[in-house]
Amino acid sequence: MESSLNDFWRDVMTLQEPPYREPIDDEVVHLQDQVAEAARDLARAISTRESSYRADGHEVPNGIAVSPDWQLAYLYALHEIEGIARRLADSAARTAGGTGASYAQLGATWGITKQAARLRWPGAVRKPDDTSGEGEPFELRLGGGLAEIIQLPNEGGFIWEATGGNGTSGQAEEPYGNRTEAAAHAGAFLARHSNPAEKTHDHDAAHAGNFEPHLGPDGDVDYEDTLL
Repeated sequence: MESSLNDFWRDVMTLQEPPYREPIDDEVVHLQDQVAEAARDLARAISTRESSYRADGHEVPNGIAVSPDWQLAYLYALHEIEGIARRLADSAARTAGGTGASYAQLGATWGITKQAARLRWPGAVRKPDDTSGEGEPFELRLGGGLAEIIQLPNEGGFIWEATGGNGTSGQAEEPYGNRTEAAAHAGAFLARHSNPAEKTHDHDAAHAGNFEPHLGPDGDVDYEDTLL
C-alpha cells in the first residue's frame, strides 16, 4: 500500500501534457451561471433594501433586483468574486510553477505572454531540482491534514513536515533531491493518515487523488480531499 501510494503521488506531481482541454460552450455557461448565483447570494445578504424587508417581517418582492441599489450590491459581490479569483489564480500559478510548470505554460493558461507571466508571478517557476534556496514553501491539504514542503538553504534539498487528519505527525527522514519527490511523499503520508471521520472506504492509489484547491492562511493554494 505504501509503495503504491508513493508511486501514485510521484505520478500526480509530474506534469501531464496537455494539462487540460478547452471547455465546451455548455461548460462555460454552467460556470457563468454558478458565479452569477454566488454573486446573487451575496447581494441578497448585503442589500440594505432586502435587509429592511426582512427586518420588517415582509417577503422580499421578486422584482427587487431591478432596483439600482440592489444592482450595486450585486456589482459589489462580483467585485469580491473577481478579487477572490485573482488570489486563487496567483496561488495556483505559484504552486504549478513550483512543481514543474514553466512561465510559457502559465502564460498560455492565463492568456498572456511568457514575459507577462514572469512579471505577474515573479519567482513562481522553479525547476524541480533547483536547491538554490530561493524557493518559497507551499502547503498540501488532504484528508483533514496539512503538509508543508520546505526548501532547505545552501542547496540542502527539500523536506516535508506534516500532521495527518488523524493527528499523526511526520516529517521527511532525509532531504529529497527535488520538490516533486518531497511533495509525493508528503501526499502519500497525508493519504495514509487522513481523518477517519472523513473516510468512506480505505484509500488506495486509485482513490487518493480526489482533492480540491483552497487558500491557505498565507494565501497559498492548499488541497482538500473530497474523499469520494
